[in-house]
Amino acid sequence: MREPPLIPINVLTGFLGSGKTTLLNRWVHQTSMGNTLVVINEFGAIGLDHQLITQSDEQAVIEMSSGCLCCTLRGDLSRTLQQALEDLEAQDKALPSRVVIETTGLASPTSLLQLLMTDHWLAHRFKLDSVVCCVDAANGMGTLDAHRESQQQVAVAEKLLITKTDLASEETVSQLANRLARLNPAAEQWQVVNGELSADLLVGAGLARHAPYAGTDNDAHKDSQEYQVEKWLKAGSYAVHQSDPLTPRLLTGAPLGSYQPEGSSHSDNIKSFCFSVNELIEPEVLENWLDILMSLMGDKMLRIKAIVHLTDRDTPLALHGVQHIFHPPAPLPKNSVGDRVSRFVFITQNVTPETVAELYRFFHASQEVAQ
Repeated sequence: MREPPLIPINVLTGFLGSGKTTLLNRWVHQTSMGNTLVVINEFGAIGLDHQLITQSDEQAVIEMSSGCLCCTLRGDLSRTLQQALEDLEAQDKALPSRVVIETTGLASPTSLLQLLMTDHWLAHRFKLDSVVCCVDAANGMGTLDAHRESQQQVAVAEKLLITKTDLASEETVSQLANRLARLNPAAEQWQVVNGELSADLLVGAGLARHAPYAGTDNDAHKDSQEYQVEKWLKAGSYAVHQSDPLTPRLLTGAPLGSYQPEGSSHSDNIKSFCFSVNELIEPEVLENWLDILMSLMGDKMLRIKAIVHLTDRDTPLALHGVQHIFHPPAPLPKNSVGDRVSRFVFITQNVTPETVAELYRFFHASQEVAQ
């Protein structure tokens, strides 16, 4: 019996006052959010055109006139979602086709992303679709200066919403947009006034959208045009934002590993860069290299995405990690990428590309000696 498809999860993050509540209040009333379960911090944030459809000892689920479902996050996310699905089934309601989770404004979403990878119940029922981050146009620069969590929220997102643009000058909005592009060059940016934005924006930024059969045994799509996995990685976004040139010491005699660094401004300590390897990688080198990175500085590895080509495989692998945790590698069809170059996109908290490159070359050189 075939297992039901995984339910996509969209994470809405952003610092306090960034406009998440206003956006959610607009979105839950849009018909495109029908049969979407929204996990919010409190019911008071949404309008009153709803009806109570389930009430358990632990939580309530309400339905908006649009068909959108809402429940509040009470402690553990896994238990919250389990209870919501159980309550819906008890009422003979269909399971949601999508879940939107509002994070607290004071926290980095990395812990939530790790939970989606490591919690057995969640991992077998849900998949991460996108991280969307709200940034207040009027106060965003100051928030980024003062709060590391705000920088992390921006850094791990696929989509950035610059909110309250009517309350800031064009120059301020432009400066903020440029700074966000330096923090996260691959993220799409949207400017928002009064929360007026279609909820359709939430849909589809993860691996599942660009490689719908990644990690499965479905051979029918091995050469499918549906595979656009390079759009998921967006390695080229990092190549066009170079700042300081690499030091000669790192460039000399290192044809296998190269990287494209990202600059930063103000007091930002987010470093985003792409590290590429032109030759096939020995599996042991990859394992040892990533293990030491995770062991020594995993808490600073906010997000890692990669398309990897190994010596013992004819087909590439897609990798996705958050801090100390990696999702199981997802096999990709042979022709899903245009070349055999392995590319690793790192979004880090003060980890330099030099450190990543030196560690790779150490393990590559050790493997060469062993052979």
